[in-house]
Amino acid sequence: MYIKRLISETYESLRLSLIGIVANATALSIIFQDKVDNTLLVSWYITVVMISLMRFISLQLFQTRNHYFTSEKWSDIFTLGVILSALSWGVTPFVFFIPGDYLYQMVFIIILAGLSAGAITALAQFLFNVHIFLIALIVPLLLQLLLQHTTVHLYLALLVFLYLVLLLYVSKKFNKNYTDTARSYFLFEQKRDELLKSEQKYESIFKNVPIGIFFYDTKLIIQEVNQEFIHFLEAPREFLIGLDMNLIKDQRIVPTLKAPFDDIQGFYEGEYRTLYATKDIWISMTTSPIKNADNEVIGAIGIVSDITQRILIQQHVEHQANYDSLTDIPNRISLLKDINKEIIRFKRHGQLFGVIFLDLDRFKNINDSLGHGIGDKLLIETAKRLSNAIRKEDTVARIGGDEFVVLVPDLGTQERPAATKMEHIAHKIHETLNTVFEIDGYSLNISSSIGISLVNDDTEDADDLLKHADIAMYQSKKEGRNTTRFYQNEMDIWVKRRLDIENELRLAIQRDELEVHYQPIVEFSTSGVVGAEALLRWKNGKLGEVFPDEFIPIAEESGLILGIGEWVLSNAVEQFVAWQKQFPHITSFKKIAVNVSTYQFNNKTFLAQVENVIRQSGIKANNLELELTESIIVTDIESVRNKMLKLRELGVNLSIDDFGTGYSSLSYLKMLPFTTLKIDKSFTQDVQDNTDDRELISTIVTIAQNFNLEVVIEGVETYEQYIFTNEKKPQYMQGYYCSRPVSKEQFTVMLDSSNGVCDKLI
Repeated sequence: MYIKRLISETYESLRLSLIGIVANATALSIIFQDKVDNTLLVSWYITVVMISLMRFISLQLFQTRNHYFTSEKWSDIFTLGVILSALSWGVTPFVFFIPGDYLYQMVFIIILAGLSAGAITALAQFLFNVHIFLIALIVPLLLQLLLQHTTVHLYLALLVFLYLVLLLYVSKKFNKNYTDTARSYFLFEQKRDELLKSEQKYESIFKNVPIGIFFYDTKLIIQEVNQEFIHFLEAPREFLIGLDMNLIKDQRIVPTLKAPFDDIQGFYEGEYRTLYATKDIWISMTTSPIKNADNEVIGAIGIVSDITQRILIQQHVEHQANYDSLTDIPNRISLLKDINKEIIRFKRHGQLFGVIFLDLDRFKNINDSLGHGIGDKLLIETAKRLSNAIRKEDTVARIGGDEFVVLVPDLGTQERPAATKMEHIAHKIHETLNTVFEIDGYSLNISSSIGISLVNDDTEDADDLLKHADIAMYQSKKEGRNTTRFYQNEMDIWVKRRLDIENELRLAIQRDELEVHYQPIVEFSTSGVVGAEALLRWKNGKLGEVFPDEFIPIAEESGLILGIGEWVLSNAVEQFVAWQKQFPHITSFKKIAVNVSTYQFNNKTFLAQVENVIRQSGIKANNLELELTESIIVTDIESVRNKMLKLRELGVNLSIDDFGTGYSSLSYLKMLPFTTLKIDKSFTQDVQDNTDDRELISTIVTIAQNFNLEVVIEGVETYEQYIFTNEKKPQYMQGYYCSRPVSKEQFTVMLDSSNGVCDKLI
């Protein structure tokens, strides 16, 4: 940029220089027109004018077509012009030097001296141009003077030589002064432009940057603010300028404001209550000192931004990460953090704590029958009740589905009192949840199975404690629900077996491990076998024989019951049809009873499955009886009734199994289209000793008859039980007294040998 500027200034001085050259050439030609050959004079004059014209054209091109060439190229063009001009004048001592005529010699020397002196200023931008012009102009004159061979000319040559040396020295100094001046001016211009741009940039940034900026003096008086500072404080400029920040009410930022006066940077990030608008916001602020030329602090600059939105988003994200989106109580992540903190506390100070793991009994039935909307509202209300039931220092969390955990800290250092406190809280939870939930017009009765685990020296982390409480909860559920169990090491064995059962059960059908056994249903009045109940049995290569009361609940919880139930229904019906064909003479044999899980019944494909089995097997629909437990009608009774009516329209009979052990209600018998009522064996076991059981059986039989239901009494195992139950006039019985459940081969032999009659009853 500096060289380019020098070239530009060189060309700018060319016009005046060319005028001087042409003027001197003209004067020289006029003065010597009668002293030298005219042809030579004219030729020289034309040459000088043509060279000057060429240089003038280059000047015009430089001014109008500067972009044609680079700066270096323009410099070369100018130098070429200087050389040609110097050569044209360098021949003049041989053309215009008139021997013997001292007057004309002096005129000539004066003209050359003036021309050479003018070259110093005209060509000062580049030293090479000056030197080439001076040497080309003066050296030929020196030669001419020396060729005169006179003392005068010798002295004159010496003077001219000294003049040349002086010109070369002066031109060098002049060039240096000129270039230094030009360089300084250029740098000044450059710095001035930079400063101007910097000031403009600073002013633009100060006014428009989306960050609050303010200047204040050592007395904490605000001197200047930008627009963003005004905006987020919601205060007018005239209020802020001159504000004494010593007097602001929120003093939390004052140490940060004063930090620059100790020549350090201040920082504050946190809440702030604004003075003018009295708003609570979050700010991030840094302060830095401002110093004078003597490095003394004369004030400070503060840079502050409103981070309220960022903090709110951050808090929202943290809340989402640590709280359950449905119930707005802590989630599993938050719970694990809190438990691990309590474990550290226990290991340092011996302070016991525990967790209560609870699961809502039969929640899935509510969710499936009434819909997820009702289920969600039930979970929300459960969370509220649990939060109200626990102590302030306790934490209730939802860790998934209908599973809740209560963290109970500060239980002291003694295990037994700690366990007693945990049991008391669990009892309070049971009472809280046993109260009816009124949700969208539905009165819902729920209970919870609770497992409790206390921290001990073997506890490694939160997952350990939760796993143990979970195991205890499953034990509670297994032992009858709505109960509380503490974790014991033996439960680990049960949990591992449960996992083994589930894993092996997944392949049971494929391995042909499942088998259907049959127990005869006998008519009291004839002792004839009127049907059979299909009962599932499983013998596994790894686990051995697994009883239904152990693997059926696991199959239901895992969802495997759907495939297993469909398999049992199909096999039982096919076997019944085969028996009817094999023993057509046993006309009393007219019923096959198949147990149906609640999960099967609620499945949307269940009706289609039943229709398909009837169609493919060829069984008469009224020969099929589906046994349903009372748990299917715990919630949406209308939906259950509609499905049962469709089954009855097919001709399928329906029995209510284990009547009296669950949610027995006479209204169910009235509303639902059952055809058979089965009295649970638990009532039959003690009829010879228990008056209440005898009265219950009598009452149930009477009720069933009033509702035109057939009655099957289960669990008839002894002669005394048979005699008593027969007296009550039910239609049918089942039990070991006639036969245990047997394989299809044994049942075939029994039908064949007894001709369809129970031998013990004859």
